[in-house]
Amino acid sequence: MEFTRLTEVRSRDGHMVPAYLLQPASPLAGVAVAHGYGGNKEHMLGLAARLAEQNLAACVFDTRGHGEHPAPLGPAMLEDLEAILTFLRRFGRVAAVGHSLGGRLALHSSADVVAAISPALPQRPSEEGRAMLIHFGGTTVRAEGPGEILDLLRQMPPAAAALRPTLLIHAEADIPSLIEGVRAAAKEMPDAVIQVISRHQHQPAALPASLLAYLPRWFNHIDLKANSELYVRVPAWLAGQLVPRPG
Repeated sequence: MEFTRLTEVRSRDGHMVPAYLLQPASPLAGVAVAHGYGGNKEHMLGLAARLAEQNLAACVFDTRGHGEHPAPLGPAMLEDLEAILTFLRRFGRVAAVGHSLGGRLALHSSADVVAAISPALPQRPSEEGRAMLIHFGGTTVRAEGPGEILDLLRQMPPAAAALRPTLLIHAEADIPSLIEGVRAAAKEMPDAVIQVISRHQHQPAALPASLLAYLPRWFNHIDLKANSELYVRVPAWLAGQLVPRPG
């Protein structure tokens, strides 16, 4: 399997779409893998590696406003996905796979096949969901404000009833409005199937009131493994320790 950083992919408005390509020796098709709001391409490398093991050329990329993408968050996010799909068509048919916001974009894409993982379909999230998006959803997102993503989701049309194989996945204990959105969307898609992930689910629990103040620290801890600053500091330090200096 060949791992390559792509720098030549451009969206329709000219912005570079930072990406990694995992290419097996003889790819049978191409798959664009889109991250969710507040994520980045590195979050999706594990799934991309499994796809490449199936002889599919898998490409993870940063959507605008995220990771290394030079442009801020905006309504042209779909153009970034479409640029990756255009690049991947050299391998044959293409699929779009996405999580949350990425799943919503995948459903709007021109891909031949779609797998939408817990897609952000509700145009009106619950008050709890709105609070999570604003306070915890995008500490690294370059946006006009924390509520911009809510406006962008409201502006998106309903998922198209495309005649193509579509897999809709949600967790068994997923967000209730999201599950409702997935099931409603499936009714409008003739070739859609729903699968439910039932393993490794968080269970309801009695939580102390002090947990609200603790949550930001918990998310800081969990998110640190994919922090862009970490990607700079740790490799630089290790290279300094392990790579012999000239002379």
